[in-house]
Amino acid sequence: MSQFKRVSALGCLSLGALLVAGCGGSDNDSQGSKAIDITLLHTNDHHSYFEGQTYDLALDYDASRPGAETVRVDLGGFPRIATAIEDYRDDHTLVLNSGELNGTLYFSLFKGEVDFKVFNRIGLDAYELGNHEFDEGEAHLAELMTLADFPIIGGNVHPTADSPLYGSNIEPYVIKEIDGELVGIIGVLKVEKTRESSLVTDAVAFDDEIESVRAHINELKGKSVNKIIVLSHLGYEFDQVLAANVRDLDVIIGGDTHDVLDATGEFEGMGIEVDGRYPTVVNNPDGEPVYIAQAWEYAKGLGRMNIRFDADGRVTAATGHVELLVGDHFQIRDDNDDWVEADAEQQAGITSAIDNLTTVRQVAEAEDVLTLIAPYKAELEAYKQESLGTVLAPMPFTRIPSDFAPGEQPSGSYAAQVVADAFLSYLPKADVAIQNAGGVRAALDDGNFTVADAYTILPFSNTVVTIDMTGEQIVKVLNEALDYAQGISASTGAFPYSANLRYDVVLGAEVGTGIRNVEVKDKTSGTWSPIDASAIYSVATNSFTALGKDGYVTFGEVRAANPDTFEDSDVAYAVPLLEYFRDELPDNTLPPLDPANYSLKSVTTAQP
Repeated sequence: MSQFKRVSALGCLSLGALLVAGCGGSDNDSQGSKAIDITLLHTNDHHSYFEGQTYDLALDYDASRPGAETVRVDLGGFPRIATAIEDYRDDHTLVLNSGELNGTLYFSLFKGEVDFKVFNRIGLDAYELGNHEFDEGEAHLAELMTLADFPIIGGNVHPTADSPLYGSNIEPYVIKEIDGELVGIIGVLKVEKTRESSLVTDAVAFDDEIESVRAHINELKGKSVNKIIVLSHLGYEFDQVLAANVRDLDVIIGGDTHDVLDATGEFEGMGIEVDGRYPTVVNNPDGEPVYIAQAWEYAKGLGRMNIRFDADGRVTAATGHVELLVGDHFQIRDDNDDWVEADAEQQAGITSAIDNLTTVRQVAEAEDVLTLIAPYKAELEAYKQESLGTVLAPMPFTRIPSDFAPGEQPSGSYAAQVVADAFLSYLPKADVAIQNAGGVRAALDDGNFTVADAYTILPFSNTVVTIDMTGEQIVKVLNEALDYAQGISASTGAFPYSANLRYDVVLGAEVGTGIRNVEVKDKTSGTWSPIDASAIYSVATNSFTALGKDGYVTFGEVRAANPDTFEDSDVAYAVPLLEYFRDELPDNTLPPLDPANYSLKSVTTAQP
């Protein structure tokens, strides 16, 4: 039986709820029922990250220099998660994943096969579909699901007879029996995001998220289930809306938005930005608490929620935290600010510091999971040396273009143009794409082009995102980038290149005026027309500029003003370029630059 801690009253009152109140009790007769304890072990938004990854944590490990210092660790990965699950699993445990494939080469090459085989090994009790599960189309998802030895749920997903998913094993919920008590796990998926940002077709119908959950709770109550969990791919904010609007719901294990939830205050001390409390407590329409959690992203850690139900199915205690799983290999900075291996004394201090934390744990990697992944990893590493195709003419990466007139050979970063084209091709939602010149670190030389070349050109750990904004805002952010590229800071890497956008550039113009005569290419007709200042366009860019960095201030302002305008694909920076060569270019051949579709129509230098 799992051991449980009692949540402090202060933590509950700060969220407006007392844990002793019931949340999932139904009108069912509880005669013969009994109180039970359940542990939920959960992950979300792994995006096909399987191995541990380098991460820097602030730890107080040196007695001679009190205070937190940066330690580089090997964080997470499913071999460690598998070990932790086995350590914690007993007959009162449920292992849950709230979905989301795609984001690394493991998915680009193996299309979810590795993901589902790893989940088979872990032994999931339920898996909720995410929007990225539809990225390769419904036929592929249907085939992929045949690999699963675990329940796949999506209560508001309804393939019609015209979909390859029709007749597949997507269930609205599963019912688990723990110590003779029935526990329902309902799945729910964010509808609009799935429709807008994947390859799902109209042959799949979707129910309203809240109404779907309500309907399935009523079904479960009719089957004498009074302990109800929602396995959600709605996002943290939507989960709170769901909790506030639905009765008889106990727990929401969420995903989609990659939020960091902390119960201890330790994360902020380690330099990790926190989005909320674990668990977050929201009152339902009857004033009863619902407990919400998710476990960050990219297999960095494992969520662990301990729940106590009384005989009537009411939650009387709910505690837990996200546990970050690290290896035993540590690096620190030396006096020259270089990363070096920790010596024996430093290693002992780091280990002691970790032992004093609730939310970090050293865990060995499960050998059988390493063995499962090994052949795929070997193929992936070999693939990095493989040819993607051919570049017919050099694509330079000169950041700031020199003057050229319309009709003359353009100057500037052809390489950044190619990257923007790849972003636009990869994201079906996007109307246009904008790429900062400095985000591209090498030219595309003519001749053979390999996977390794793609990672040399795009070495950063960025992802590809979309931001919905007006034409006026697009012109503004282009000018911001141009001004920043020419400013006192001399961040030439800010210079903007684009796909499906083209414009004249006046270097040295008055601030906010150097990008002129902006045109947009219609994705359907291929025709160019002046940008509509009031129209809404979906703009693909990288996650760095999307934060408002490199002078792209309006990106950050639009996102902050309305977070719903922003969507992170969670796809690694280089992946769209790989897919562009493999799947979009005829004969895998990149042709010479087409001036008619180049983002720069002309470049002139303003006269003093």
